[in-house]
Formats: sequence, C-alpha cells, structure tokens
Amino acid sequence: MGQADKKVIAVCGAGGCGKSTLVEDILFINKKITRKGSTEKGNLTMDFDTEEIERKVSIQLSIANISQNNSTIYLIDTPGYHNFIGDALCGIRAADSAILVVDIQEGTKAQTERFYYELERENKPFIVFVNAIDKENSQFANALKSINELFKAVAFQIPIKENDKVVGYIDTLNLKAYDFNQKDINLPDELKEEANNYHSQIIEEVSSLNDELLENYLSGEELNKDLFNTTLKDAIFSQKIIPVLVGSALSGYNTQKLIEFADTYLPPAKNEGSTTKALVFKTYNDPQSGKLSLLRVLGGKFTPDTVYYNLNKDQEERIGALQTLIGKNPINITSAEAGDIIAVSKLKYTQTGDTLSNDKKDTPIEFVKMPLPFISYAVYGSSKNDDEKISTYMSKILESDLTLSFKKNTETNEFILTGMGTNHLEVVVSRLKKFGLDIKLKLPKVAYKETIKDKTTHKARFKKQTGGHGQFGDVTIEIEPLPRGAGFEFVDMIVGGAIPRQFIPSVEKGVKSAMEKGPLAGYPMTDIKVKLIDGMYHPVDSSDFSFQMAGSIAFKEGALKCKPTLLEPILEMEVFVPEENVGDIIGDINARRGKMLKMETYGKRHNFKQIIVLIPEAEILEYAPTLRSLTAGRGFFRTKFFGYEEVPAQKAQKIIESFKAQE
Repeated sequence: MGQADKKVIAVCGAGGCGKSTLVEDILFINKKITRKGSTEKGNLTMDFDTEEIERKVSIQLSIANISQNNSTIYLIDTPGYHNFIGDALCGIRAADSAILVVDIQEGTKAQTERFYYELERENKPFIVFVNAIDKENSQFANALKSINELFKAVAFQIPIKENDKVVGYIDTLNLKAYDFNQKDINLPDELKEEANNYHSQIIEEVSSLNDELLENYLSGEELNKDLFNTTLKDAIFSQKIIPVLVGSALSGYNTQKLIEFADTYLPPAKNEGSTTKALVFKTYNDPQSGKLSLLRVLGGKFTPDTVYYNLNKDQEERIGALQTLIGKNPINITSAEAGDIIAVSKLKYTQTGDTLSNDKKDTPIEFVKMPLPFISYAVYGSSKNDDEKISTYMSKILESDLTLSFKKNTETNEFILTGMGTNHLEVVVSRLKKFGLDIKLKLPKVAYKETIKDKTTHKARFKKQTGGHGQFGDVTIEIEPLPRGAGFEFVDMIVGGAIPRQFIPSVEKGVKSAMEKGPLAGYPMTDIKVKLIDGMYHPVDSSDFSFQMAGSIAFKEGALKCKPTLLEPILEMEVFVPEENVGDIIGDINARRGKMLKMETYGKRHNFKQIIVLIPEAEILEYAPTLRSLTAGRGFFRTKFFGYEEVPAQKAQKIIESFKAQE
C-alpha cells in the first residue's frame, strides 16, 4: 500500500461529548469489533484501562484503525477532561488531522477551546462533528453559534427534525436531504432557506480562494467541479474552511458519513525524509504486561527484530515484534511504513517524545510542549520503608504521563506529586495501589524559614568536668541580619590564638547546627551573618565537640535577642484567564495577599489576559479548584519560586501557636 493511502486522525473534544462512543460506532460499522460497547457497561473498546472503566471517562489515549476505500485510517481517541490533557496533546501531535467533537446541547466548552488552539498552533486541519443531534430539545443553531464564537466554521450538514424528532440531515454542499440509512428524502420547505444560505456560504468561500472559480462565480457561470473540490480540499488542509457535520454516535447516525468525509477531505500521511524514522508518542506501563510504546512512523519502513537508534538518548534500541492495536487488542504485522502506528514492547531506553531512526545522524522530531502541572500534594506511604518503592513505581507512571511531576522537597522532607488536577492525582494514587502500595495524599507543608531583624553580641561557654578529660569551649560571637536571600555567612575574626585554628570550623559547625531549628517555630534560619570575635580554650579539655557545643549555645541564646521573625516562600504566579473573569480573579488574588505586577493580552488569544502576581505559597495550596470555578474551567496558572518575605504578625502568631501545640 502506498504512503498516500494512510491517514492519522485524532478524535478530540471536551469530556463527555461522546468521542469514545463515536470511535466505537465507527469500529462496529467497519467490522473491527463484533458488538458495540458502552460507557455505562464499561466495555468500550477504547476505554479499556481499569481506571477508565471505574470512572467512566477517558484517561489515556488509545488507537484503532479501519479500512476505507483502499485507505487505512488510524484513529487516536484522546481524553477530553483537563486533568488528562497530556495524552490528548500527544495524540494531536502524532496525528495529521483531527475530528473535533461537540455535544449539540453543551456546545463548545473550555476544553474545546483548548483543543482548538492546539490544532491551530500545530496547523492540523480538522472537521467538527456535532454529536447527539437526537437529544430532546436540542438546537443545532445554538451549537453552531457557540462554535462560531470560538472560530469560523461552515455547516456542511444540518439536521432535519419532525415533531422534535431528528429524522435525517441536509447535505448543504449538494443541497440534498437524506435519512440516516442514506436514502434520499424531500428537503423540507422550512429548511430550504437555511440550507441555501449555508450552500451559498460554502460556494462563496471556496470560490474566493481561486481566481478561475471566482471569475466563474461572479459571472454566473457553472463552476468546474474538479477544480472546486481540489480548492475545497486545500482550504480544509490550511484551516481556511472548517466544515461542521452532524450525527449521533450513540444511535449510529451519520458516523460512517463522517469517516467518508474525513477520508475525502482530510490530508493523507506523508513520507517525511529519506530515513526510516518514528516518533514515540505514548507509553503504557502496566504492572502485569509491562511497558508498551506507541510509535507513529514518519518515514521509511520498520521491520521486526531490527536495531534502531534513539536520537534523543544516543542509544541503540532493538525492536522485537511489531503490532497494531484495536484498543488494547494487538494484531501482529510484518512491517510498518509512513502513516502507520505501531506498538512495540519492552524498549529499554526509549520514552515518550523520543525519536527512533535507522540513521544516527538523523534529527530528532520536536515533541509537544506539555503544560506545567499546577496542583501539588505530599505523598505518604504507610511506613518509611515505602519511600524507595514509591520512587521506583512513580518512575514507571511518569513514563506514561508527561504532565506529572514527582520530586523530593529536601526542606520539608516530603515527596511532592504535582499534576493537572485532583482527579489526575487520584488516578496516580489508584495506580500506585495496584503496585501494592497504600498511599495517602496530604497538603504539602510550607517551607517556612526564620531569620532575625536586629544584631547582638553574645558570649557562651560549654564546660563539663568528668573523670579524666573534661570539655571546655568558650566563644563570643556577633550576630546580625543579612539581606533577603543572602543565606548564611560566617566570618572568622580571631586574632592572637584565642581559639586554636583547628577549632574554628567546629564553632561554625555548631552555629549551623543551631540554625537548623529556629527559636519561634522550629523552621531553618537564614539570611544571618555570624562573626567569631573572641574565645578561650583549655589545652587539655578543649575539643572539636566542646567548641561545636559552645558555638551552638552562643547562637541559640543570641538569636533570641535579635528579634527573630518568620519568613514565608513567595511565588511568582502567572494566571491566564478570559477577559470577562479578570475582576473576579484580581479580587480573589488580593484576598490571598497577592501583589499585582502586570497584566497583558495572552498571545494570539485576544480574549485572554495574562496576570502576573507575587503571592505567598501558603495562600495557593488549593488555588486550582477555585480558579477553575471562577473561570468555568477555562483559566490556568503556573508558578515559580521568587523569594522569601516576612510573614505578617497575625499570620506568624498562628503558625507559632500551632508549632507549640504540637510540641
């Protein structure tokens, strides 16, 4: 089969719009499955993961393929909810085009908008499928209006209703009406004007893109049909025209017509370059079956039991058997060419986003840039012995999900799991439990610190007499604050041998040890300068330990005289929200002690604003649900560490009281 006979189409849309049900019906009609499953029964071909079955939502992408008019069409079913956006972006990156599904009653939603901008950024042509047209009291005009508020689209099909029951559709390009068995029916009089308007819109827009067609159109001459179809294809390829089709995945209305339209008007796969090359766009990691990688072949020919080169890892990788998948069901194949999607098991070095090639000098394919995860929780096992296991199994989960982050916070000594939402993290916990771990999520501890606001000079002596040698160390230190972010500075100002040189580091070590637990709430101390200015020693009883103790005592006692205070971590936060929500967002940020830095338009999304603020970390530990609520799911944010600032007195007192209550 030639390269032009293959298509790779991502099926995307907001959660609950019926993507997986749509693919299910397409697979059934094309005899790839023998019975149709459903979300309710938990037996959809594309939602095979146990978490998907339990939660009744798509969590990860899945693939299938059908044959259509001598073409092989690969379908990538993608998750629709924001929590699982990573796999959707991977699926779009691996595809050449897309079907964007919109529920007729709900219209476009926050995630529809997110997918549209991704398709636009990736320059991937797509068609819109308005699904569930047989829902009661549904209005196609309302759905189309919501689509056109997001991007300009043209209705190539409109539903026909009789007594509020959908009975067929009008093909507006050809001005013909059909029932859902694709038999001709009369075009209803009450829809003729609407159908003619859409027909004229298609003709005008396509004709405007070609000089010959435009000249014929303006002069009233018949248009060249072949030229018109070629121009229409080119217009869809370049996103100058976005067609809207209608149907019902659940009832099986028009799904085959959708695929036929996609086969005709969406672009075929291309053979990119002269080498054999593939992009790894998904990794499954199952406790029982192990690691499975999905590869989109971009050029050349892949064969089993062959060594290829991982261009990202600079490692050779042996590929064993080649398979294609229908959901989770594998089918062995003997080779794969440009446009094919293959599954390969147990790759040693390869991860999602890597490029495999037969040429070491080949260039890796740029992979999709993942959104930064923004909701964090601390991960606790049932015992300290679980820490190593958690790290081991999390590494497997991270291979499967590029939107997760898992790090050890050395200041609070917690494992911090960061993801796209609470549901996202709950799925991770459930997966860890399947590895045999009992996991709990808690709000992360805030890495408060303590410092001083004044300076002092303080003398301390450590003296202990026992049988034999005793212990003796005497030090005088000056303690003073440093500018914020300076850390710690120790200055040796001893002259005349008041303290032998070998004991100077011991004093510094004792001071540092004392700084690990501040006098107010036990948090580490920072931004302090200590000068060792005098001391005494005993030729027999002085030791490393005695000067460590003297240094520690001097600092602990002296710090209490320096007006100790609490510091809190401050983050620079970028919040991206629709313009109409800016007032609510700024009000909420002010209530969280945030300080506005600037606000500007966000890229090409002229209806979006980017608000940049400084805000205490303690105030946004649970910010994500609030933001999504205030913006109907459209807002998102990201943060980075900015520095430390003094905690307001009232807040500091509560933190100190909480510490003392736990002692």
